Amino acid sequence: MILLPIAYAAPTAYYHYLIRYDSTIDINSFYCKQTYANRCYIATSNGVEALTIPVVKEERKTATKDIRISNHTRWQTLHYRAIESAYSSSPFFEYLHGDIADLYNRRYDFLVDFNIDLQQKILDLLGYKNLDISLSTEYIAANDDKYTDLREQFDAKRQSDSILDMQERKYHQVFEHKYGFKPNLSILDMLFNTALESRLLL
Repeated sequence: MILLPIAYAAPTAYYHYLIRYDSTIDINSFYCKQTYANRCYIATSNGVEALTIPVVKEERKTATKDIRISNHTRWQTLHYRAIESAYSSSPFFEYLHGDIADLYNRRYDFLVDFNIDLQQKILDLLGYKNLDISLSTEYIAANDDKYTDLREQFDAKRQSDSILDMQERKYHQVFEHKYGFKPNLSILDMLFNTALESRLLL
């Protein structure tokens, strides 16, 4: 069983493990700043850009499942506009963006709820509807031998590195001619550029 952290439009390496192995997503560990829990990376005309979901600051350590989204800003509108600007000229944006846009038009109070709904929508668009994915129900220690723990492998501060020496297969990216191929971006990058071919790449 693979143990993964909760992630916002997770990087492609994350989906490699999610679709290949029975997985548990950890939502009970303490929330940490600057992680994939509320951050994803997309390729834009200005280079790689981080999209960060604002969250309500807590005075004490809080389990990720209890982290609330700060809806005082127009983050959903800003994030979707950034995604649209980055991928509107990609081969499959026209066909797939509507399903993604629907989620950015809904109000979410909890970070986990938005992330899980977005993940499920992405899996549906990739053609994966019956994967064995569960959410943790309690804190899982790093030395729990029931799991192959990949939580520390997914570090948003080194998002361009390969995960566990997994080398990503290259695919066409919209701004590759300007910046070269950028590995391990948000799954949205691969989805809009390759659609169902993503299944082979992952």
